[in-house]
Amino acid sequence: MAEFLRKRLHLFVLLWLGVALMVGIQWAMSEYQRIQEDFDRSARLAHGVIARKLDQNESVLAALDALLMTRQKFDMPVLKAFSHQILSHYPQLYTVEFFQNVTRDNRQAFLDEMQQRFGATFFIRDFDIVGRRSWVPAPVRDQHLVVTMIEPDIPAASSVYGFDVLHEPRFAAEMHKAIESGHKLASAPFDLYEGGRVYLLMQPVFLGQNGTAGLAGRGQLVGVVALVVYCEKLLSISPAEGVPAELDLSILSADSSSSIFNARGKHADAGHWFPALSRLELSLPLVSESQPFVLRVGKDVLLSDFKLGGLLLREGLILSLVISLWLIYSQRQAMKRAQSQADEAIFLQSERAAVTLNAVHDGVITLDPQQKIEMANPMALTLLGMSREEVIGQPFLNVFRLIGELSAELAEDPVSECYRAAHTVELPERMQLATAKGHVRLVEGAIAPLFSRNGSLTGVVCALRDMGPVRQRAAEALEASELRVKEHLEKLSHVARLHTMGEMASGIAHEVNQPLTAISNYCQASLQLLEFGEDSRPQVESALRLAVAQADRAGEIIKRLRALVSKRAMEIRLIDLNQVVGNCMFLAEYDLKERGIEMVQLLSVYPMAVMADSIQMEQVVLNLLSNAMDALRDEPVMKRHIIIHTRREGKKAILEVRDTGRGISPESLEVLFHPFFSTKQNGMGLGLSICQTIVEQYGGLICAENIPASGACFRIELPLSQTVTTPVQEPSAS
Repeated sequence: MAEFLRKRLHLFVLLWLGVALMVGIQWAMSEYQRIQEDFDRSARLAHGVIARKLDQNESVLAALDALLMTRQKFDMPVLKAFSHQILSHYPQLYTVEFFQNVTRDNRQAFLDEMQQRFGATFFIRDFDIVGRRSWVPAPVRDQHLVVTMIEPDIPAASSVYGFDVLHEPRFAAEMHKAIESGHKLASAPFDLYEGGRVYLLMQPVFLGQNGTAGLAGRGQLVGVVALVVYCEKLLSISPAEGVPAELDLSILSADSSSSIFNARGKHADAGHWFPALSRLELSLPLVSESQPFVLRVGKDVLLSDFKLGGLLLREGLILSLVISLWLIYSQRQAMKRAQSQADEAIFLQSERAAVTLNAVHDGVITLDPQQKIEMANPMALTLLGMSREEVIGQPFLNVFRLIGELSAELAEDPVSECYRAAHTVELPERMQLATAKGHVRLVEGAIAPLFSRNGSLTGVVCALRDMGPVRQRAAEALEASELRVKEHLEKLSHVARLHTMGEMASGIAHEVNQPLTAISNYCQASLQLLEFGEDSRPQVESALRLAVAQADRAGEIIKRLRALVSKRAMEIRLIDLNQVVGNCMFLAEYDLKERGIEMVQLLSVYPMAVMADSIQMEQVVLNLLSNAMDALRDEPVMKRHIIIHTRREGKKAILEVRDTGRGISPESLEVLFHPFFSTKQNGMGLGLSICQTIVEQYGGLICAENIPASGACFRIELPLSQTVTTPVQEPSAS
């Protein structure tokens, strides 16, 4: 009786584990949903606090503007006094600054006034951010915006007085935009000279037609009033606001492409014995015309966030119920065991025979209640690669295992699952049969349970089918299909090269005709010189050398042309993008001169070493040059410029082809690289599509964009070869 109970005990243990697991999953899902709801509520509360601070920033700037509009003229002391009074109410505001407009005409008068105020050492200055990182005198310019007021007056920032912010690269663009529009505008974030990360909220001040300062009338520019907003204090939220301290807050740009400032919650620096279970994040736009930011709120979900009391109570009740069921079951089984043994043996033999007969076309393996192999048909022995003596009576795990191919997580063995769940288990796709002798086969099939007459599990039957031959045929078909696609792509690439060279044919013909004409002239001159006798020998030799040089030039042109248009096997090797550009310039030189296009080459001083086929990369560059020349057809001669720029960015080689045409329409940008799309009347629509395919097959990227007031730019990114040492810093092009 004790042995009988031990055999059945594992079923109730598995039952308890299964029910406990399901209850635990349900509890975890409900707790996680509660944590998500709390996070969402806290995130929106933090969003309201930050949005209110941004509104305060704009209100302060509006109040300063309203104050100036009430004055007959710009009054610096009044602005300074009002700023000193209002800053104490808004901790996120670091300082209020005024940038006075100084032109070439009033520069000397301004310097005299400032030297009376600050002393003879005052000068208009620039900050050498890329050099020695020190203050340098600013050259005389048509316009300056000079720092003449900082409130409160911070000693550490005293050297900033006289700083020409209009020509500071970090926020010159936003400064010009604010002056042109006359509206409030936030600058990009930057680090203060005295420490800390801030951004400027700027408002230009104009002298109106009635003499008042402000926006009314949009007269002469007086200067720019700027709030220096402290990023750290902007994201600092008081506990009284009800926002949990463990939230991670980040302010990003409006397009969410770059982070302006981050503030980590208390979990970020605290040590935990258990890692974070997951990460919750929510991005909320901060609706502000002048400060168009996005607030990203994040939180790590930790085990401590779950309330474990409810889980322990549920699991305890389930354990008590399973123990009660086990005791009842044990008593009932002891009473029935004696009278059912004879019938049970007959039923087991009948059930096993029926299941075995239904699976004779596949490999069939029968296991007993102890998970040992009872029977294996010949097909199963062939799959296992073992004899009958080696498998009969062995635990199945010592003979074979069923493993999911490319499985991403730990999964229960199908045989064990059938024993536990007592129902048929269909093998998922790409299941592997691994044998004890190291053989691995792709199989499909099912694991079916064997039941006694009263429904208890007495074993399982494994029906397996070898899928290796099927997979091999599918792989061969796929390989043949890929080969056909590759051959078709090479044909299209060859057609595109022929099309490109057709467009450049007249120029190349003229280019070849020039050295041939020169050779003819030199030879005729040599014949005439020979008539004068021996004294003309040096001149004849010189003319013949020049003829040989012209012949070499014609041969080089023909050689480059044949390499470009010929059908050839792809040769991937280490090439220099600068050399590719030089080869293309050699072929396109005449077309550029004929069309009156000025070519500017800004090539990197370092080798642009990439792994690619040289002819294919020349095809890409020539196609981009051809498109750029077409874009300049209707432009005035003085505006026909093409710029080729190569440089390194990290581990990438960058090649850009820019033109000064009218750019690409927004509708065309979306489908520019689609096959058979062309803006040319007789275009094939394959050039840019094939260029994209060529660049991407080398792990690169090609894209196009419009440069404001400067035409279109096509950009190619390719991974630099790892065999070439990358310099610490690429010099910037002037």
